[in-house]
Amino acid sequence: MTVKVPKYQEVAEWLKESIAAGVFMPGGKLISEPGLCKKFGISRHTARAAIAILEQDGIVSRKQGSGTYVNHFTSGARRKKIGILLTYADDYIFPTIISGIEEVLSEQGHGMSLSLTHNKVQNERNQLLSFLSDDIDGLIVEAVKSALPSPNLDIYDEFAARMIPCVFINTYHSSLDCNYIINNDVTGGRLAARHLIENGHDRIGGIFKHDDIQGSFRYKGFVKELYDHKLTLCDNSIVWYCTETLDKLFCSDQVGFILERLNGVSGVVCYNDQVSVRLIQACIKAGMNVPQDLSVVSFDNSNLSSITSVPLSSITHPGAEMGRHAARLILKNSNSLQSVHHIFEPQLVVRCSTRNISSPL
Repeated sequence: MTVKVPKYQEVAEWLKESIAAGVFMPGGKLISEPGLCKKFGISRHTARAAIAILEQDGIVSRKQGSGTYVNHFTSGARRKKIGILLTYADDYIFPTIISGIEEVLSEQGHGMSLSLTHNKVQNERNQLLSFLSDDIDGLIVEAVKSALPSPNLDIYDEFAARMIPCVFINTYHSSLDCNYIINNDVTGGRLAARHLIENGHDRIGGIFKHDDIQGSFRYKGFVKELYDHKLTLCDNSIVWYCTETLDKLFCSDQVGFILERLNGVSGVVCYNDQVSVRLIQACIKAGMNVPQDLSVVSFDNSNLSSITSVPLSSITHPGAEMGRHAARLILKNSNSLQSVHHIFEPQLVVRCSTRNISSPL
């Protein structure tokens, strides 16, 4: 004889399975009693009895006046492993991004596996293949050399085919229909140039990176702002570099090339704080003074911007908040991750590396 399972037990089993599948996340709200009544066509009493089973098992907790929440690190919730693939990790803006990701994942009871590419295409490919074989539940990734055609799109397509959600941060491969969280670098380029223009500078140079799309976007905003103010773009005062040439660009026998290109400009917009610090060091060695001889505006507002010899006027980067946002997004159901684009709007933090040349010293 078949024994019919009570309805409240059926509902309780559905709730446990849903928590294990990640439908209801640790720390998040469980479906309400009225929601269960509507979904299963049951009474409020039956819904309450189903939730009571989970409460007795320590899977959920009721909060008076707020609802029922899934407990952290419960036996009923499956622990997910999220792959994190970044260019770098131990310095600059990356520790704050990683801490933001880790904060959300640990709060929700999930783990992470971090790998680095050092902005090299082959490293990206190797790490992506490793993540595929490791059966991760999602991937947060910073694209390698995103301004160049990528030979690794086939692997990203395989992630999509396996329904493994991916979220790009900082940058992305524009040929992919992908989810990304970035800073508005075009706006950042405008803000940087505008600050110099508003402080009397009409001949402005720039140092930009050409193998990542952040460099292209920052240059685009920079040029747009110059044109909007009817200023001339000084092409000879624009210096381009890539990942492999940065160190060579600032080595002792080459740094004169940069200063020669910037000769005649009163202000310069640099790709990021790391480049700005190197430029200031080169200026000091050449007997120049920042900002008296050259005003410098930077990007990322990293810890370097405030501890360097000349504190930098720098465009903000969301840092930890970008990491938190990426982690929250990757933990959602993959079907809800279709072409999600989140763009943080930057601001300029003004420090000592720029001055108004219309005013006396």
